[in-house]
Amino acid sequence: VAIAGFSLAAASLAVLGVAIESGTLFIVAIALVLMGLPMAIADFLGNYEGTQVDRLSARSLFPAIHAAYGIGMLLAAGLSSYFIGRHVGLTAHYFGTAVVVAGASIWAALNFPNSVRTESRAATQTPETQTPETQTPETRQLARSVWTERRTQLIALIGFTFIMAEMSAGTWMPIALTNSGFSQAAAAAAFSLFWIVVTLGRMVGGAIVDAIGRSQTILLSALVTIVGISLFMASGSVTMTYVGLILWGFGIAAGFPMSVNSMGDDPVMAPYRINMIITMVYIASITVGPALGAVGQQFGIYVAFGIPLVFLIISAIISPVTKHQQPATSQ
Repeated sequence: VAIAGFSLAAASLAVLGVAIESGTLFIVAIALVLMGLPMAIADFLGNYEGTQVDRLSARSLFPAIHAAYGIGMLLAAGLSSYFIGRHVGLTAHYFGTAVVVAGASIWAALNFPNSVRTESRAATQTPETQTPETQTPETRQLARSVWTERRTQLIALIGFTFIMAEMSAGTWMPIALTNSGFSQAAAAAAFSLFWIVVTLGRMVGGAIVDAIGRSQTILLSALVTIVGISLFMASGSVTMTYVGLILWGFGIAAGFPMSVNSMGDDPVMAPYRINMIITMVYIASITVGPALGAVGQQFGIYVAFGIPLVFLIISAIISPVTKHQQPATSQ
């Protein structure tokens, strides 16, 4: 599934470059759909396999696995700037990216461990890889049941909150900075610094989890993000703005990865619970930008950052729900 998903996504990316330069809107739309759907499935598989590796490891590895996302973003931004400066056409740029993505992703997918055959049928087939023929009443019931589990709902809310904080920064932080007097170059540099901090935070996040535990890490992440956003909103100086965005980035670094990790304690239920939280991520991706934009248009973009702030306070309060759960336990 991962190989097919990444291959289709890479091929669609290559087509997208040609379609954009030729101005064929219909082909652009089709390419975006064909790129997005398999990437969503592959995203689920990566998170699912990552939680299983983390569960079997003596040390916490999952934040570092998520650091690869930040590294990819930074590399993409740097290479894009280089290619633009060299006047490389979009078709060649996207085609080259597609080749790299396909090669690296397929190699990684080929090295995914095989499912453990001694586990139940429900555990060895994920929601994405099941077909109507392979689904059983048991697996369908498990897939539905996670949406009514109180613990799962609360963890999904925490994960949604950290993605909201991440998306609000990604969508509106550069705009807020330029509106407050930063030049476009300075705003871009500040946003790059933000993602460098997120990536570094994820690289060291495992050590923090090992030192204080998963639940305390999520609590600390929420509190640091709250302080960071508050400083960013209230700051009247360039220095405090940078301090705020650094704390914001470091705070969100381990929050979402460890929320996903909390869904993987039970190997039988992990596919369904992780599928749920990944679904919430994509809901956040679609809704957060427009919602904050609407609030920002009415009251100012800095006021809009107060929305994730409220959710982060709630997440800090309910963070004990992410404590390790014995696999046999089902809520």
